[in-house]
Amino acid sequence: MGDRPSLDRLRELSRAQDEELAAQDIEGARERFLESAARGSTQPGAARLGSSRPRWIAPAAFAALAAACAVLLLVLLPSSRPLSFAVGSGQGQVGTWIAATAEAPLPVRFSDGTSLALDANARARVVAADARGARVLLEGGRLTATVTHTATSAWNFNVGPFDVLVTGTRFELSWSPVNEELKLVLREGSVSVSGPLVGGRRTVVAGETLEVFCKEQRFELTRGEPRADAPPPPSSPPIAPAASGPAPAATGDSARVAKAADASPRRPSWRDLVAADRYNEATTAAEAEGFDELVARASAADLLMLADAARFSGKPARAAAALTATRSRFAGSVEAAKAAFHLGRMAFDQRRSYAEAERWFGVYLGEQPDGSFAPEALGRVIECRELMGAASGAREAARRYLTRYPAGPHAAHAESLLEEE
Repeated sequence: MGDRPSLDRLRELSRAQDEELAAQDIEGARERFLESAARGSTQPGAARLGSSRPRWIAPAAFAALAAACAVLLLVLLPSSRPLSFAVGSGQGQVGTWIAATAEAPLPVRFSDGTSLALDANARARVVAADARGARVLLEGGRLTATVTHTATSAWNFNVGPFDVLVTGTRFELSWSPVNEELKLVLREGSVSVSGPLVGGRRTVVAGETLEVFCKEQRFELTRGEPRADAPPPPSSPPIAPAASGPAPAATGDSARVAKAADASPRRPSWRDLVAADRYNEATTAAEAEGFDELVARASAADLLMLADAARFSGKPARAAAALTATRSRFAGSVEAAKAAFHLGRMAFDQRRSYAEAERWFGVYLGEQPDGSFAPEALGRVIECRELMGAASGAREAARRYLTRYPAGPHAAHAESLLEEE
C-alpha cells in the first residue's frame, strides 16, 4: 500500500491541474501548479513524497501542458505551407502547362480539397499558390471548379482580360480566345468578376450565368439553367443528303468535277481546328500549309490565332514569330498591342524573364492604356518589379494600379506592398 499523505498529495496536485486545464487557462495552470507543488514541500509527508518520486512529477505535468498547447495551436493556427496539387495521377508544378487531351477531361486536385476538371482540349496553368489558395490561368476551353471554403481562402481565375475572385463555390468557366467570349455558370456560392464591359467588380451568385462577348461589346447576366452551348464547328463540311431519283449523267469536264466532289471530304483548315480548340492539329495544318508563308501574308486577326495555336501546342518560338510579325506588319493596331501583351505573358510565365516581360507590358499600356488587358498588364508590372527586387518601382506601380483599379484583381497585393513602406 502507498503512503497515505503522499497519495493524498498526488490526488490534490492532479485535481488542481485538471481544474485549471478545464478552465483552459494553461499558462495560469502552470504557475498555480508550481505554487501548489512548492507549498506541499513544507507539509508533513513531503519528505517522503520527495524521496519516493523526486523528479518525474513536474516534468510529466509540463509535458502534458505542452501537448495541450500544441494541440490548440494546430487547431487554431492555419498552415503556412503553400497548397500542393496533383494533375491526373502525377504531381503538379506551379507554372507548368496543364492540357487536357481531345479524348477525356483532366482532373486537378489540390491539397485543401479544391478540385478542377479541364474539359477536352482545355489548357490552363497554376500561376501561383500559397496557403490560402491559388491563381489559375485558363488560356482556353472549359473547366469545372469546386473550391473549398475556409475563413482565409482566396482563389483567382484569370481568363483572358477577366479576373474571377472566389472564396468557396462551385462553377463552370469557359473562355474562347478566338471569339473572345467568356461564360461563367454559378452552381453554388458567389464570385466577383472584373474586366471589360462588366466593370470593376460584378457579383455573380448561384443560379446565374454571365456571358461576355468582347467583340460584340456586350454581356448578358441571366438566371435559371443556362442554354446549351452550340456544338463545335464540324471538322469537315456536312454531306448533303442524296437527291431523290436518278442523277443526270455527266460528261466531259462536268464528269471530272463530279468525280472530285465525290472524293473524300475537304480536310479542315488550321482556322477550323483553332476554332474547335484542336491546337496541335491546327499547328500541324499550318506547318503543312507553310507556317512562314502564313506569317508573311496572314491578317492581323489570323496572326493572333496562329500564335494561340502555337502557344497552346507547346511551340513558343512559332508563337513569338506570329506575334512579332503582328507587331511589325500591323504597327499601331489593337492586334499589335495585344501581341505585345502576349509576348509579355510568355516572357513572364514560360521563361521567368521579368525584365523582358515588364518591357512588353509597358508597351501594351503605352499603346492601349484603356485596353481590355490594361488591368492585368499593370498588375503584372507590379509583380515583375517585385520579383526583380525593385521595391520602390513596385510600390510606384502599386500606387498607379490602386488609382486606376481600386477594386481590381491585384488591388489587395498592391495595398500590402504600400503598407510595408
